[in-house]
Amino acid sequence: MSVHRRVFVASLGAIAAAGSAVRAQTFPSQPVHMVVPFPPGGGTDALARAIQEPMQRSLGGTIVIDNKGGGGGSIAHDFVAKQPADGHWMVVSANNLPLYPYTVAKLGFDPKTAFIPIGFIAKQESVLVGSADAPWADLKAIIAAAKAAPGSVQYGTAGLTTPMHLSAEQFAMLNGLKLTHVPFRGTGPLVTDLLGGHIKLGMSSITSVAPQIAAGKLKPYAMASLERSSVAPTIPTFKELGAGDVDGTIVYTLLAPAGTPPAVAAKLNKALNDAVSTPEGKEDLKKRGFVAMGGTPQQLGDWLKIQEPIWVPVLKAAGIKPE
Repeated sequence: MSVHRRVFVASLGAIAAAGSAVRAQTFPSQPVHMVVPFPPGGGTDALARAIQEPMQRSLGGTIVIDNKGGGGGSIAHDFVAKQPADGHWMVVSANNLPLYPYTVAKLGFDPKTAFIPIGFIAKQESVLVGSADAPWADLKAIIAAAKAAPGSVQYGTAGLTTPMHLSAEQFAMLNGLKLTHVPFRGTGPLVTDLLGGHIKLGMSSITSVAPQIAAGKLKPYAMASLERSSVAPTIPTFKELGAGDVDGTIVYTLLAPAGTPPAVAAKLNKALNDAVSTPEGKEDLKKRGFVAMGGTPQQLGDWLKIQEPIWVPVLKAAGIKPE
């Protein structure tokens, strides 16, 4: 490369960096939309609303929560992937982002290239629960029923490839079971049907069902986590009950469309960390049933890369194919 060309390329880089810095200084210039992939009433929606106000204070602007349910979260991701990459659009994502190509036949975006990571928000456990009139006394009874009549035991989740769905199929794989999955358009609708007895079994985020469990309106069977939850410490884990290392820990993350200026992404990351990494933020999320996380975009990017090899074998064992 000639000296003149090197100078020209360096100048372009400097101009781009300066442009990004200017955009960061004027950002946000309009309301920032945080898109939630599920309807109101579930854990994802509750978490987004918990960080909304502290992120607004840090950004010095307005954050609007938009709920776009369906497709196990893929509809919301597809929508945000097509929005302007100026920092005014984000999506609350989770463990299943890299798995959409394995479950959605006509996916309108590439999970590996459509987004940039902003940061980790928080995590919480999943729990297997039954309706008040569920016919099984305990987890052993569920396993026995599923083995006696493969496919007869139905369970609901917030949608395809959600951490709740994946952990339920992991439970089935580890115990040689065939269960029938009933996907809902979010945890809120699932809990409504569980309370009404329209479905007898469900894998849910613990925050979405803890009040109903405490009130005796839902039966807890097992916690899908490596250790007991601080939200419901009396519920044993699948491993404690002899059903294997079933881990349905839901890790909530924040993403923005690819091409979002680095300086703007850094400002969003700072606002997120301001919301979840302070003692006040951590305590607030703890009261709501979440474990605050935070961190850098690089840490989130590295974590996303290892999710595919962990969960694709579970999808294949369950016979899940794109549809």
